[in-house]
Amino acid sequence: MREESLSREVRYGKKDIAELESASIQVHLIYKKAAELFKRTAYSRSVKDDLAEVNTHSVNSDGPRLAPAVLQKWIQTSRGWKCIGCELGQPDSTMSQMEETIRGKQLALDVGEGRLVQAEMLIQAVVWSQYEKIRMFAPWLGDEPFYSVQELDVIARYIVPTYFSERPLHEQGKVFKVHQQYGQIPLYQEYVDAPSCCVQVDGGLLEGRLLTGVYVSEEQFFGLNPYLKDGDGGRTYMQASVQ
Repeated sequence: MREESLSREVRYGKKDIAELESASIQVHLIYKKAAELFKRTAYSRSVKDDLAEVNTHSVNSDGPRLAPAVLQKWIQTSRGWKCIGCELGQPDSTMSQMEETIRGKQLALDVGEGRLVQAEMLIQAVVWSQYEKIRMFAPWLGDEPFYSVQELDVIARYIVPTYFSERPLHEQGKVFKVHQQYGQIPLYQEYVDAPSCCVQVDGGLLEGRLLTGVYVSEEQFFGLNPYLKDGDGGRTYMQASVQ
């Protein structure tokens, strides 16, 4: 996958940045909550070990323990900001090093019998499955469902529906995207149309869709890194500015 960085700026309003800063932390905490539950209940030890590795802090000889970093992928739609997933990485001490470390890194988990699934999309699908079941069975769950009312509202507002089967999306008549890398189990996500974008690269014009990367580690927001994603999956990273 091609990756390239440009100095071109993408402008964001102050309200958008404030919303992304708050929403990204809330979504991150929901991801972590789901991952911890899955780690405790998954039958495959390899899944537990891999998820534990994602959530384990590393220690370097020059400083304190560093938490795993997340690059969340957001799209601004007519219905507001939507998070389509994330990528995991291990940050260094500076923002630029974090960007280089995390870009394009995805973790595949062995869920038994040699079957692999993309960890980041698995967490997204687990969260959405939990959300739908809690909403469905709310009258019988008592006062303490797994997610709070506020967390359920965050999921409904920001997280894009993702399933282990295409059937729910077919039944709802929704267009969807299949996430399946070579040799991995497919996951199905409602298609979210990203704004079109065109940038100049090497004297020519490159067209694609505009996504907004949001860097989060633990409960801290580290900033935005917008990028154009072309038809071949290549990324052209740009700079974010406030208008």
